[in-house]
Amino acid sequence: MRKESFEAAFGKIKDFFLNDKLKAYTTFDITQIFNNNRQEWKIAGYRNTNDFIKFLEDSKIVKLQKLKHQTFGTIKKVLLKPNATVFDIGLTIKKDGYLSNYTAMQIHQLTLQIPKSIYISFIKSEDRHPFNTSSNSLTQESIDAAFLKSQRVTSEIYRSEIDNYRYYFIQKAYIENKTGVTYKDGIAYTDLERTLIDIAIRPAYSGGVFEVLEAFTIARDVVDTDKLNRYLLDLNYIYPYHQIIGFYMEKANYDTTQFNAFLNNLSNYKFYLTYNMSNREYNEKWKIYYPKGF
Repeated sequence: MRKESFEAAFGKIKDFFLNDKLKAYTTFDITQIFNNNRQEWKIAGYRNTNDFIKFLEDSKIVKLQKLKHQTFGTIKKVLLKPNATVFDIGLTIKKDGYLSNYTAMQIHQLTLQIPKSIYISFIKSEDRHPFNTSSNSLTQESIDAAFLKSQRVTSEIYRSEIDNYRYYFIQKAYIENKTGVTYKDGIAYTDLERTLIDIAIRPAYSGGVFEVLEAFTIARDVVDTDKLNRYLLDLNYIYPYHQIIGFYMEKANYDTTQFNAFLNNLSNYKFYLTYNMSNREYNEKWKIYYPKGF
């Protein structure tokens, strides 16, 4: 009896996925693979992508995982190899993305927590980010107005229906490009210095200000503070983030030689450690408002 075309091509299909560098696939990826290889694999003309996906699942080459949008309920389907991780899932949805914030903290062992949230940053367009606009638009009044409100967070959040992991996709400014992004074993993530910048700027994506302080403390003996300062200068944010970084460094008992460059870059503005603080105190040295009791 003649074998059905998928069964006849099983060896070639299995070898393809064994040798492919990706560990997770969107349905679009699978469609492309199917269309590009169906002639070589001699797949019957009446077979389509859905048939191919079912064959891959039945053959245990991949397994299906569904991610549900937290707000709108829309579904993203991801096909996983047996060795795929939650990192692979996030990065296959945003192919040019990189792991950041709390997830990068885990990678660099800057936290003892094991959060079930994966943070993926990505560059969407050449539009300038509001934090990188002309410094002429910055006033103390505009800073106060921004930081007296809650931090704005991404709405692109998906939850896995299998293990309850949440995937946060954070759009970054084009001007930020991939400063401080590194790669290991096919995984893109922020290096130690860029991670410290990101978590200080966006504590809501990083476990909060106490977790951020703990991360700075753990990194104290290994961080390259010259690189940290250089990254901040390269990123050229409109907001005076040198004040935040320096404040954390002093709180984490860094040597004064490590944060002098940040002290020399103080602005004329009073700034905020985080958003929407109901009770706060003020540090004159760094011109920083911070939560009372911090």
